[in-house]
Amino acid sequence: MFVISGVTGNTGSVVAQTLIDQGQPVRVIVRTEEKGIAWKAKGAEIAVADILDIAAMTKALDGASGAYFLLPPDLENDDFIGDSIKRAEAIVAAATVARLPHAVILSSVGAQHEERVGPITTISHLERLFVKAHIPLTAVRPGYFLENIQDVLPAAIHEGVYPSMILPLNRKIDMVATGDIGLTVAHALLDPSSTPHRVIELRRADQYSAEDIAKELSRALDRDVVAVAVPQEVWVDQLKQSGLSQQSAEALAEMHENINNGRIDFLDPGARKASVDLSTFIANLAV
Repeated sequence: MFVISGVTGNTGSVVAQTLIDQGQPVRVIVRTEEKGIAWKAKGAEIAVADILDIAAMTKALDGASGAYFLLPPDLENDDFIGDSIKRAEAIVAAATVARLPHAVILSSVGAQHEERVGPITTISHLERLFVKAHIPLTAVRPGYFLENIQDVLPAAIHEGVYPSMILPLNRKIDMVATGDIGLTVAHALLDPSSTPHRVIELRRADQYSAEDIAKELSRALDRDVVAVAVPQEVWVDQLKQSGLSQQSAEALAEMHENINNGRIDFLDPGARKASVDLSTFIANLAV
């Protein structure tokens, strides 16, 4: 039995569906019965639990051969880092009581660092908690999400600009679609490692810059789209104007600064490559 959290999101839904399609027994963790109806129709068991409810989470993990966890950030929360750490501690506490034999988590490139990586610090903390608890762990560490392009798509459509905090505008980084991440997680659950802490780095199909993204958006939208640099001194204010809390805005600014200076980077030169490329992703996004 594989237990999957986050099935209402991008990666969890792919993980659960992939396993179901392969005839694997799946139990999904949802916060309400209503959110589990569609998955029950697909043949999955339903476990209703809040991540912070250790007893309910322990029950949800009962009999699992493997489980998938993630820490989706609540970026409007004034203390999203503190709350994420509480959720991480609750997850590992439940996994410990349930004697979970293998956990797979959505981590991130840069999670080898404990500081100066913005919100990635919370995922790094989750990794370390699993290791400290001696629960066999696979940490899937993908690059920057291609889905982040969606956040600024309205600016491209209505204003013909692609604002970017990845600088300079010709700086190429690894960008990965969440569908590829979900498939990687599903494979990791089906093929657990014999090592206590396996790290799977997931790189891009290719590397892309803000200028590359603007070109693809121009082609897909059939209008001129120009990449525009967002000056670092206004990052926090602009993120707050988008609805983020002060702490979240500062954390995301820190993350982008350390992407740009190279601190947040891959360790394995032979890391796995994703299959979805930029042109395919944007073509589907613009439909």
